[in-house]
Amino acid sequence: MSAVAGRGGRVSDMPGERWPDDPGERAARRVSMAGLFATELCDLPVGVWRSRASGAARSVRSRVDDDPLLADVVAELWDVARSRPVSDRVWSGTGAGGAVVVVHGPTWSVVARSGGPMLVVCEGFAVARIENDPDWAVELAVLTSELINAAAGLPPFDESSVQGWPRLPWHRDPPG
Repeated sequence: MSAVAGRGGRVSDMPGERWPDDPGERAARRVSMAGLFATELCDLPVGVWRSRASGAARSVRSRVDDDPLLADVVAELWDVARSRPVSDRVWSGTGAGGAVVVVHGPTWSVVARSGGPMLVVCEGFAVARIENDPDWAVELAVLTSELINAAAGLPPFDESSVQGWPRLPWHRDPPG
């Protein structure tokens, strides 16, 4: 079962497991962990993931606003979702529980499944699980869907699904 950092607890203060000293080895380990977590999210059904996945066991439930490191990662994720990311930085797949997306930053990786969970792997720190943050849950769900779209080469937000303004009583027909 994953630990809880709780209000005021910072995942960046929780070293988690031992990380290599070499920056190249740290990056390789982070990317490898993200790949393992993505495979688990793709292969394991939603109900089974919590009890059988190493991502569930190794993660710490955290709140975004309690840790500047997590807030910075989420801000960078929005930038990635709204830009046209390169394919080696963002990729997605479909699994038993829905679409899964993996995003790699300079010192962090994020693995998320539509509907949760969202795991943040930062070099040198514990793995954070942030999708249940009550202050950020809606935004993180939207962010996950935009990242999945970005990984597929689609625009982050599909404006065709937005309806126009309804005709209101004070609207007038143009003369003519």
